[in-house]
Amino acid sequence: MPVSIIPFKMPAPAEIPAHIIDALKEMPADEAVVKSMDLLMQIEAAETLVYERVGDGGQVKLVHVAGRRADELSAALSAGSGSFAEAAIAQSSALLVMGQASVAEANALPGGVVEFLLAGAESGSIGFNYVLLLTGADEKALGALTLMRAAEDGPLNHEQPNICEAMRRELSLILAG
Repeated sequence: MPVSIIPFKMPAPAEIPAHIIDALKEMPADEAVVKSMDLLMQIEAAETLVYERVGDGGQVKLVHVAGRRADELSAALSAGSGSFAEAAIAQSSALLVMGQASVAEANALPGGVVEFLLAGAESGSIGFNYVLLLTGADEKALGALTLMRAAEDGPLNHEQPNICEAMRRELSLILAG
């Protein structure tokens, strides 16, 4: 199956302990998102995460990459074209990005991402990647949080999707200020 970018609806949110939400609300908005990335890695929701934010003028800006090979992915995203956030904004939806890819074939992913996901292979599965749209009360896009999971880890499971949705909602409120 070639690379598929599939809009999907997140499940009902889980309850996140109040002390965690309170701590995030005390931080500057971007710092709260970065901290949440650490929390999502702790529950093994992703091994690499990308935070992009919509700035003044509607431009998408790469803010932070965390996790496995973060420096490598940050460099690829900074040098390449396109972004995860732009794709989610265009669809007005969370996205699941998965399938088979080859470094030699054109695809709809941001520049350098296929090479990152294939980790030196010429072709193979790109794993399970979730682009969660961060929105304001008026559904205006504020940014995106992308969770990247290797194929061998499989898709989000058990309570992970519900926790991710709860975190997405809380971060949206924090970013909306």
